[in-house]
Amino acid sequence: MVTKHLTDDEVQQYAVDKPNCEIRIAEHVHLCEKCRTKVEVYQLLITGIKRQPQPAFDFDLSEAVLKQLPVPKASGDRLLTWALIFIGVGFFAGAAYYFHSYLAIMFEGVATILIYLIVISAITIIGGLVFDMYKKYQREMKVLDL
Repeated sequence: MVTKHLTDDEVQQYAVDKPNCEIRIAEHVHLCEKCRTKVEVYQLLITGIKRQPQPAFDFDLSEAVLKQLPVPKASGDRLLTWALIFIGVGFFAGAAYYFHSYLAIMFEGVATILIYLIVISAITIIGGLVFDMYKKYQREMKVLDL
């Protein structure tokens, strides 16, 4: 009778998960002394690995990594953001001051004001998208500079 020995993968499968392995593997291990010896060696290795203590560093790894990271530079991005906010608030305050006496008249012609609101909304959205693209461009340039 010609018996083909189990591969290392099959022996490892039997050693790790005996109940869920194929029947032919279990039968072969019970009949073959060589394969049974391999299974015992793998089981010893697995239990030895499980008994080893968890590796631990004798230093604070997070602190060592943080020391190697580049320090972020203060940039003029905040100045641009605040300038745009003040310009927007100033524009709104100026328009409110200039048009406060025309408030009742302004709401009579809803069709005209609707067009202006759509135009202002579109300009605001486009401005926000351009600002977002500019910020993304700066981030990518910072990555390239590293």
